[in-house]
Amino acid sequence: MSMIAAIRSEFTKIITLRSVWIITFILLGAGLLFHYFSGTGFLGNLKTLDGNGMHWEYRRPIKAELDFFSTIGSAIFNPGILFPLLGAVIAGAEFQSGQLGISLLAVPSRKQMIISKVIATILYTLGIGIVYAIISLVTAYFMVKDWQLDILSSPEVFIRISGGIFFLVAITLISLGITLITRRTLLGILIMGGFIGVTMSQAIASFAPAVDAWTPISAARNFLLQEPAMPVIGPPFSSSNLMGGMVLALWLIGVLIVSLILMKRRDAR
Repeated sequence: MSMIAAIRSEFTKIITLRSVWIITFILLGAGLLFHYFSGTGFLGNLKTLDGNGMHWEYRRPIKAELDFFSTIGSAIFNPGILFPLLGAVIAGAEFQSGQLGISLLAVPSRKQMIISKVIATILYTLGIGIVYAIISLVTAYFMVKDWQLDILSSPEVFIRISGGIFFLVAITLISLGITLITRRTLLGILIMGGFIGVTMSQAIASFAPAVDAWTPISAARNFLLQEPAMPVIGPPFSSSNLMGGMVLALWLIGVLIVSLILMKRRDAR
Protein backbone atom coordinates (compact mmCIF):
# COMPACT_ATOMS: atom_id res chain seq x y z
CA MET A 1 0.00 0.00 0.00
CA SER A 2 1.33 3.48 -0.90
CA MET A 3 1.87 6.09 1.81
CA ILE A 4 -0.93 8.29 0.46
CA ALA A 5 -3.34 5.36 0.50
CA ALA A 6 -2.24 4.46 4.03
CA ILE A 7 -2.79 8.04 5.23
CA ARG A 8 -6.21 8.09 3.58
CA SER A 9 -7.04 4.80 5.30
CA GLU A 10 -5.96 6.08 8.72
CA PHE A 11 -7.84 9.35 8.25
CA THR A 12 -10.97 7.44 7.27
CA LYS A 13 -10.56 5.30 10.37
CA ILE A 14 -10.38 8.44 12.52
CA ILE A 15 -13.48 10.11 11.12
CA THR A 16 -15.55 6.92 11.36
CA LEU A 17 -14.91 6.50 15.08
CA ARG A 18 -17.98 7.57 17.05
CA SER A 19 -15.83 8.34 20.09
CA VAL A 20 -13.71 10.76 18.02
CA TRP A 21 -16.80 12.69 16.96
CA ILE A 22 -18.05 12.88 20.55
CA ILE A 23 -14.70 14.22 21.75
CA THR A 24 -14.51 16.62 18.79
CA PHE A 25 -17.86 18.17 19.74
CA ILE A 26 -16.67 18.43 23.36
CA LEU A 27 -13.47 20.17 22.22
CA LEU A 28 -15.36 22.60 20.00
CA GLY A 29 -17.85 23.33 22.76
CA ALA A 30 -15.06 23.89 25.28
CA GLY A 31 -13.29 26.16 22.80
CA LEU A 32 -16.37 28.31 22.34
CA LEU A 33 -16.98 28.45 26.09
CA PHE A 34 -13.43 29.49 27.01
CA HIS A 35 -13.25 32.07 24.23
CA TYR A 36 -16.57 33.54 25.37
CA PHE A 37 -15.45 33.88 28.99
CA SER A 38 -12.01 35.19 27.96
CA GLY A 39 -13.59 37.78 25.67
CA THR A 40 -16.16 39.00 28.18
CA GLY A 41 -13.51 39.12 30.91
CA PHE A 42 -11.22 41.26 28.77
CA LEU A 43 -14.06 43.61 27.82
CA GLY A 44 -14.85 44.01 31.49
CA ASN A 45 -11.24 44.92 32.27
CA LEU A 46 -11.16 47.31 29.32
CA LYS A 47 -13.76 49.48 31.04
CA THR A 48 -11.02 50.53 33.47
CA LEU A 49 -8.66 51.65 30.65
CA ASP A 50 -6.76 54.86 31.42
CA GLY A 51 -4.93 57.37 29.21
CA ASN A 52 -1.67 55.41 29.49
CA GLY A 53 -3.11 52.29 27.90
CA MET A 54 -3.34 50.48 31.24
CA HIS A 55 -6.34 48.68 32.67
CA TRP A 56 -6.94 46.86 35.92
CA GLU A 57 -6.92 43.11 36.40
CA TYR A 58 -6.56 41.23 39.68
CA ARG A 59 -6.27 44.61 41.44
CA ARG A 60 -3.19 45.69 39.49
CA PRO A 61 -2.63 47.90 36.45
CA ILE A 62 -1.67 45.96 33.31
CA LYS A 63 -0.87 47.18 29.82
CA ALA A 64 -4.04 46.45 27.85
CA GLU A 65 -2.25 45.42 24.64
CA LEU A 66 -0.14 42.80 26.42
CA ASP A 67 -3.19 41.51 28.26
CA PHE A 68 -4.99 41.19 24.93
CA PHE A 69 -2.23 38.98 23.48
CA SER A 70 -2.11 36.91 26.66
CA THR A 71 -5.89 36.47 26.58
CA ILE A 72 -5.73 35.05 23.05
CA GLY A 73 -3.13 32.51 24.14
CA SER A 74 -5.00 31.44 27.28
CA ALA A 75 -8.28 31.07 25.37
CA ILE A 76 -6.60 28.35 23.29
CA PHE A 77 -4.47 26.81 26.05
CA ASN A 78 -7.28 26.29 28.57
CA PRO A 79 -9.54 24.09 26.37
CA GLY A 80 -6.39 22.69 24.74
CA ILE A 81 -5.58 20.61 27.81
CA LEU A 82 -8.56 18.42 26.82
CA PHE A 83 -6.96 17.47 23.50
CA PRO A 84 -5.05 14.49 24.98
CA LEU A 85 -8.45 12.77 25.02
CA LEU A 86 -8.46 12.92 21.23
CA GLY A 87 -4.98 11.46 20.84
CA ALA A 88 -5.66 8.66 23.31
CA VAL A 89 -8.90 7.62 21.63
CA ILE A 90 -7.37 7.64 18.14
CA ALA A 91 -4.44 5.49 19.28
CA GLY A 92 -6.52 3.27 21.54
CA ALA A 93 -8.74 2.21 18.66
CA GLU A 94 -5.88 -0.01 17.41
CA PHE A 95 -6.03 -2.17 20.53
CA GLN A 96 -9.78 -2.66 20.74
CA SER A 97 -10.98 -6.13 19.73
CA GLY A 98 -7.73 -6.96 17.95
CA GLN A 99 -7.94 -4.01 15.58
CA LEU A 100 -4.13 -3.81 15.38
CA GLY A 101 -3.91 -7.19 13.69
CA ILE A 102 -6.54 -6.18 11.13
CA SER A 103 -4.71 -2.91 10.45
CA LEU A 104 -1.47 -4.77 9.81
CA LEU A 105 -3.19 -6.95 7.23
CA ALA A 106 -3.98 -3.78 5.29
CA VAL A 107 -0.62 -2.10 5.98
CA PRO A 108 1.97 -4.84 6.70
CA SER A 109 4.70 -2.27 7.43
CA ARG A 110 4.28 -1.10 11.05
CA LYS A 111 6.53 1.88 10.39
CA GLN A 112 4.30 2.98 7.52
CA MET A 113 1.18 2.42 9.59
CA ILE A 114 2.43 4.52 12.53
CA ILE A 115 3.69 7.33 10.29
CA SER A 116 0.38 7.32 8.42
CA LYS A 117 -1.55 7.43 11.69
CA VAL A 118 0.56 10.35 12.92
CA ILE A 119 0.03 12.31 9.69
CA ALA A 120 -3.71 11.56 9.69
CA THR A 121 -3.94 12.71 13.32
CA ILE A 122 -2.05 15.90 12.46
CA LEU A 123 -4.48 16.63 9.62
CA TYR A 124 -7.54 15.99 11.78
CA THR A 125 -6.22 18.05 14.70
CA LEU A 126 -5.20 20.85 12.34
CA GLY A 127 -8.81 20.97 11.17
CA ILE A 128 -9.97 21.56 14.73
CA GLY A 129 -7.10 23.99 15.24
CA ILE A 130 -8.22 26.04 12.25
CA VAL A 131 -11.71 26.23 13.73
CA TYR A 132 -10.12 27.40 16.99
CA ALA A 133 -8.16 30.04 15.04
CA ILE A 134 -11.37 31.32 13.44
CA ILE A 135 -13.09 31.44 16.83
CA SER A 136 -10.08 33.32 18.23
CA LEU A 137 -10.12 35.92 15.46
CA VAL A 138 -13.87 36.46 15.74
CA THR A 139 -13.61 36.77 19.52
CA ALA A 140 -10.64 39.11 19.18
CA TYR A 141 -12.59 41.31 16.77
CA PHE A 142 -15.40 41.84 19.25
CA MET A 143 -12.84 42.44 22.00
CA VAL A 144 -11.10 45.31 20.19
CA LYS A 145 -13.58 46.72 17.64
CA ASP A 146 -14.50 49.66 19.89
CA TRP A 147 -10.99 50.08 21.29
CA GLN A 148 -8.08 49.43 18.92
CA LEU A 149 -9.13 47.50 15.82
CA ASP A 150 -5.76 47.75 14.09
CA ILE A 151 -4.22 45.53 16.79
CA LEU A 152 -5.69 42.54 14.93
CA SER A 153 -3.06 43.02 12.21
CA SER A 154 -0.26 42.81 14.75
CA PRO A 155 2.26 39.96 14.17
CA GLU A 156 1.81 39.02 17.82
CA VAL A 157 -1.78 37.93 17.11
CA PHE A 158 -0.57 35.59 14.37
CA ILE A 159 2.22 34.27 16.62
CA ARG A 160 -0.17 33.54 19.50
CA ILE A 161 -2.73 31.76 17.33
CA SER A 162 -0.08 29.82 15.40
CA GLY A 163 1.59 28.83 18.68
CA GLY A 164 -1.78 27.73 20.00
CA ILE A 165 -2.40 25.49 17.00
CA PHE A 166 1.08 23.98 17.40
CA PHE A 167 0.25 23.27 21.04
CA LEU A 168 -3.04 21.55 20.12
CA VAL A 169 -1.35 19.32 17.55
CA ALA A 170 1.68 18.58 19.74
CA ILE A 171 -0.27 17.66 22.87
CA THR A 172 -2.60 15.43 20.83
CA LEU A 173 0.35 13.59 19.26
CA ILE A 174 2.10 13.20 22.62
CA SER A 175 -1.06 11.60 24.00
CA LEU A 176 -1.32 9.40 20.90
CA GLY A 177 2.30 8.28 21.34
CA ILE A 178 1.92 7.53 25.06
CA THR A 179 -1.23 5.50 24.35
CA LEU A 180 0.57 3.52 21.64
CA ILE A 181 3.35 2.82 24.15
CA THR A 182 1.01 1.72 26.95
CA ARG A 183 -1.51 0.05 24.59
CA ARG A 184 -4.34 1.22 26.83
CA THR A 185 -6.61 4.19 26.11
CA LEU A 186 -7.43 4.77 29.76
CA LEU A 187 -3.78 4.57 30.80
CA GLY A 188 -2.82 7.11 28.15
CA ILE A 189 -5.53 9.47 29.43
CA LEU A 190 -4.46 8.95 33.07
CA ILE A 191 -0.80 9.68 32.32
CA MET A 192 -1.65 12.87 30.46
CA GLY A 193 -4.12 13.77 33.22
CA GLY A 194 -1.28 13.35 35.71
CA PHE A 195 0.86 15.83 33.77
CA ILE A 196 -2.04 18.29 33.70
CA GLY A 197 -2.60 17.88 37.44
CA VAL A 198 1.09 18.43 38.20
CA THR A 199 1.09 21.66 36.19
CA MET A 200 -2.18 23.07 37.49
CA SER A 201 -1.40 22.24 41.13
CA GLN A 202 2.23 23.42 40.85
CA ALA A 203 3.14 20.23 42.74
CA ILE A 204 6.65 20.14 41.26
CA ALA A 205 7.11 23.80 40.37
CA SER A 206 6.72 24.84 44.00
CA PHE A 207 9.99 23.16 45.02
CA ALA A 208 11.75 22.18 41.76
CA PRO A 209 10.86 24.56 38.91
CA ALA A 210 13.78 23.26 36.80
CA VAL A 211 12.19 19.79 36.87
CA ASP A 212 8.71 21.16 36.24
CA ALA A 213 9.99 22.92 33.11
CA TRP A 214 10.60 19.49 31.53
CA THR A 215 7.03 18.24 31.91
CA PRO A 216 4.95 18.61 28.72
CA ILE A 217 2.00 20.65 29.99
CA SER A 218 4.22 23.03 31.93
CA ALA A 219 6.41 23.40 28.84
CA ALA A 220 3.31 24.27 26.81
CA ARG A 221 2.22 26.81 29.43
CA ASN A 222 5.69 28.38 29.47
CA PHE A 223 5.69 28.51 25.68
CA LEU A 224 2.20 29.83 25.01
CA LEU A 225 1.13 31.96 27.95
CA GLN A 226 4.27 33.73 29.09
CA GLU A 227 4.56 37.44 28.38
CA PRO A 228 7.88 38.70 29.81
CA ALA A 229 6.81 42.37 29.74
CA MET A 230 3.67 41.69 31.78
CA PRO A 231 3.51 40.92 35.51
CA VAL A 232 2.79 37.25 36.21
CA ILE A 233 -0.85 36.57 37.01
CA GLY A 234 -1.20 33.20 38.68
CA PRO A 235 1.53 30.60 39.31
CA PRO A 236 5.05 31.61 38.14
CA PHE A 237 6.50 30.17 34.97
CA SER A 238 9.32 27.65 35.22
CA SER A 239 11.22 28.46 32.00
CA SER A 240 11.39 30.85 29.06
CA ASN A 241 9.10 30.81 26.00
CA LEU A 242 11.92 29.38 23.88
CA MET A 243 12.76 26.57 26.27
CA GLY A 244 9.08 25.76 26.69
CA GLY A 245 8.66 25.36 22.93
CA MET A 246 11.83 23.25 22.68
CA VAL A 247 10.79 20.94 25.52
CA LEU A 248 7.33 20.47 23.99
CA ALA A 249 8.93 19.60 20.63
CA LEU A 250 11.36 17.16 22.32
CA TRP A 251 8.47 15.40 24.06
CA LEU A 252 6.64 15.15 20.76
CA ILE A 253 9.60 13.70 18.87
CA GLY A 254 10.76 11.44 21.70
CA VAL A 255 7.37 9.89 22.46
CA LEU A 256 6.65 9.17 18.78
CA ILE A 257 10.08 7.58 18.25
CA VAL A 258 9.66 5.33 21.30
CA SER A 259 6.13 4.34 20.23
CA LEU A 260 7.41 3.45 16.75
CA ILE A 261 10.24 1.31 18.14
CA LEU A 262 7.94 -0.57 20.53
CA MET A 263 5.24 -1.10 17.92
CA LYS A 264 7.79 -2.69 15.59
CA ARG A 265 8.88 -5.16 18.29
CA ARG A 266 5.57 -6.16 19.87
CA ASP A 267 3.08 -8.70 18.64
CA ALA A 268 -0.05 -7.66 16.81
CA ARG A 269 -2.51 -8.23 19.63
